[in-house]
Amino acid sequence: MNSDSASKQGERSIRVRLLAQPFEIPPMRDVLLIGRRAAIGPEAARRMAEALAPGQFELIRLDERARPVEAALVRKSHLRLIASESLIGLLIEEFAPHMEEEDVLRIDLDLELQVERVVRLG
Repeated sequence: MNSDSASKQGERSIRVRLLAQPFEIPPMRDVLLIGRRAAIGPEAARRMAEALAPGQFELIRLDERARPVEAALVRKSHLRLIASESLIGLLIEEFAPHMEEEDVLRIDLDLELQVERVVRLG
């Protein structure tokens, strides 16, 4: 193909973007919010987490007021920094309105502990 016909046809290209991240065990991050009619139930999710990362997650079952969410599976290390009631309240407030009962939502959670003190000199 000569350059004249190439310019008449226009140029075509494909842009490829690749992103690699380390695979994490378990592949669920910090929190799973499990809907009341999700394909994987709370107990099955707990068993999966226990098999992949023994002792690292806690299953918190929620009452009807948390609809459409039935349970949250939370990394225990986060629960040492924030009370489960506070964390669950925040998660339900922010994410439940955007969920259906069939959903399972994986949530990344970054907690930062800040301390400020005044120290007397001398």
